[in-house]
Amino acid sequence: MVLENKTAVAAFRCPRCGRAVKSELNVFKLSAPLLRLRCPDCGEAMTAVKRSDGKIRLTVPCLFCEHPHNLTVSEATFFDNDLFTVPCAISGINVLFAGREDRVDEALKESGEELARILEDAGIDDFSALKTHDEERADPAIENVVHFLLTELEDEGKISCYCKEEGETPLYDFQILSERVRIFCRCCNAEATLPLRSEADAEDFIRIDSIELK
Repeated sequence: MVLENKTAVAAFRCPRCGRAVKSELNVFKLSAPLLRLRCPDCGEAMTAVKRSDGKIRLTVPCLFCEHPHNLTVSEATFFDNDLFTVPCAISGINVLFAGREDRVDEALKESGEELARILEDAGIDDFSALKTHDEERADPAIENVVHFLLTELEDEGKISCYCKEEGETPLYDFQILSERVRIFCRCCNAEATLPLRSEADAEDFIRIDSIELK
């Protein structure tokens, strides 16, 4: 039996220097425990992990948000599209590009031109100035624990939304703030918000065994 080695070019923009960072990924590379695509100048990295169910979990740095974007996509979504992009929910600017190299390069060029216009209109020349400082961002230690628990629930198929009812493949993302956690699907826009205001809220969150997005 010959295994099909699907390939796609993946890219993101470094939130520190704005450089387009891209690399060819394939199913064999994704068999590693954790794959990092890192900016050679600044060290900022996009990570990719292939889950036990074959889906790919991505963590993508953002030019605008202080926190990275966390999402899970099917292998078909990642490898079978000529171009697959994911926008930042705040800015609308794409943070992830994947697909055929020529289409990725074209999309990167367009986003670069759009970013240049944004910088010019704002009268700034430093990409770091684009950051939206989120005073609500969770403590990094808490954020790591919450992210781990959410990805465990997702791995176990215990997060559901309208997509599953309609036979579609959901595209989940998490926004972890100091007093709440927002879980949402980029495909059907269903979401749920869970409180994290107190120790009691944190204990309730740890005990959650399923999440339904509406």
